[in-house]
Amino acid sequence: MTKMGGDKSTKRSKAPAFWKIPRKRFSFTVTVAPGPHPKEDSYPIAVLIRDVLGLVKNYREAKTVIHEGKILVDSIARREPDFPVGLMDIVEIPSIGKTFRLVPISGNPLHPIVINDSEKSLKLCKVKAKKTVRGGRIQYGFHDGRSILAENGMKLNPGDTCLIEIPSQKVIKSVGLEKGNLAVITKGEKVGQFGKVEQVKPGTFSRPKMVSLLIKGTSTELPSDIVFIVGEKKPLITISGGI
Repeated sequence: MTKMGGDKSTKRSKAPAFWKIPRKRFSFTVTVAPGPHPKEDSYPIAVLIRDVLGLVKNYREAKTVIHEGKILVDSIARREPDFPVGLMDIVEIPSIGKTFRLVPISGNPLHPIVINDSEKSLKLCKVKAKKTVRGGRIQYGFHDGRSILAENGMKLNPGDTCLIEIPSQKVIKSVGLEKGNLAVITKGEKVGQFGKVEQVKPGTFSRPKMVSLLIKGTSTELPSDIVFIVGEKKPLITISGGI
């Protein structure tokens, strides 16, 4: 009989390098289900609360807590242990009164920081796609899988960032991928470093759009895919700190 569905586990040795899990004590760990973030850029909720946050002792406890709807991702209770959480996602745990945001820091593309209740409904979303839909309206797709229709003359381009209210998806403010704005690097050797945009170079057939960032007095050119605009002179919301 044909096997139905995908694998629910993955070898620990093949898990993304940034996953904070013991690699040799056990053979397998929870895999990431299809969702708003790709496997290589996310944690399954179970791994996040067990191995990274240390809120439960084992997978059985994690599964129970998640199935009971005690873990909220972007203000929505997620009941699947393998649901992916990724960049800028907000993980709220009402039972302990804590809310975390996943942000890039030095050496780690997804680090949970504690945020205040005043920010738990605010999220930064990077525009990844722009297209025209039925009726001639413009639709924007964001890095976390959500999409919105342009309203009130909204004009955005891929690479821009929106500060949105969740779960309503109301756009509070937008910041462009433009000279002078503040950005954080989301992948690579310089992950977690902040810099000012100096120049944006359009892509070509063989070369992606590039962004020149001024980081600690040194100019660095990077693909726009790993550059995330976070504000103008300072971040629009808290995106640095520690647990």
